Amino acid sequence: MNIPCDLLCQYGAVNKNYRHHDDIFREGQVAFYYFQIVSGLVKMINHGEEHDFIQGIFTEGDSFGEPPLIGEFPYPAGARAITDIQLLALPRKHFITLLREHFEVHLHFTQLMCQRVLYKAEVLKTINLGHPEERILAVIDLLKTKLSRERYSMDNHFVVPVTRQDIADMTGLRVETVIRKVGLLAEQGRLSVSDRKILRAYEP
Repeated sequence: MNIPCDLLCQYGAVNKNYRHHDDIFREGQVAFYYFQIVSGLVKMINHGEEHDFIQGIFTEGDSFGEPPLIGEFPYPAGARAITDIQLLALPRKHFITLLREHFEVHLHFTQLMCQRVLYKAEVLKTINLGHPEERILAVIDLLKTKLSRERYSMDNHFVVPVTRQDIADMTGLRVETVIRKVGLLAEQGRLSVSDRKILRAYEP
């Protein structure tokens, strides 16, 4: 959700800065703040014994970790900075007051939660039903749809801003499989690789 920064500050939001790989919060912790990204990329992640699973990736203007804030239950996943990031953090009680006093923000928040449910359903469907190549392309296309074309494009191609390990963590595949399948997809012309960056063409 993208609440105007001046409105967040009016209700008491403060700036918080994190470095690449810093944890913003961890699975099982209590939610105290509404977080909105000013700059950078954040991933929501579950840590497993054999590999991690990335539930979602968020960028400038996005908020994340809201359900535990509203439902008052521990975070079901952690949040980690993919790049250096700047956040606005608004204490829970002030966020609730903001929602009560601004119906249009509250409605937008409800719509966002519905979109998140749809996104997770699409990801789970892809992971459970798709072949490895289709899983990789589906995740890349979801990111392509979500992230700013102005910021993440080069020569009419989407520049994937995450690592092959991140793609593996989003698809449930081994990183070796992702590396091999990315090479195969490049040979098929379904994506391309330049200076180790994965590129996916935008639709004409």
